Amino acid sequence: MSDADGIFDPTSSMTSLATDLLSGIDRAAFAQRARELAAGIDVDDIVALRLRLHNPPPEPANYDFRKHGLVGWLSACQFAIFELIFQLGPQAIPALREIAWGPYDWTQGNAIELLIRMAAQGIEVEETVAEIGEQFPGIRYEAKLYTLEPLLPRLATEPELAAFLERLRTEVPDLDRIASEIEQRHKTT
Repeated sequence: MSDADGIFDPTSSMTSLATDLLSGIDRAAFAQRARELAAGIDVDDIVALRLRLHNPPPEPANYDFRKHGLVGWLSACQFAIFELIFQLGPQAIPALREIAWGPYDWTQGNAIELLIRMAAQGIEVEETVAEIGEQFPGIRYEAKLYTLEPLLPRLATEPELAAFLERLRTEVPDLDRIASEIEQRHKTT
């Protein structure tokens, strides 16, 4: 989205996409909207978007913390930021790796999730398998959950992702253990 002067503003795109997410937009529409909004984003905008990961803009006027929770806006902004970054494709990988394998924070799992989604599309497949095999066992449990929980519901409709995740499960026992744990928990709820 552009600001009043017609200059592309990644924060406006993120805010618009986060607002759409909170409105209940489905995954396919969310991804399509992200593709549209990301058309004006380039790799240089990742810096501005990353600054918003822990410092979102003010909640929109219609934001209701009773419906979305106290951190609902922050979470929606983070999902929007990562989906916009995902749309940049291979040029986003260095920034995603920095977040994924750098110091822990709660966005680490989101970055790993995107690396997996990109590899499922054929982007840096072997590098991603090697990194996950090496790094995944050492990251915090919460980051492992944040990596896999959003991916598992996609498997039924994204065969490339299902095949790649199956490969990871075979090659990375810790990832398989966490995925099995999540699947078991969903069977009992």
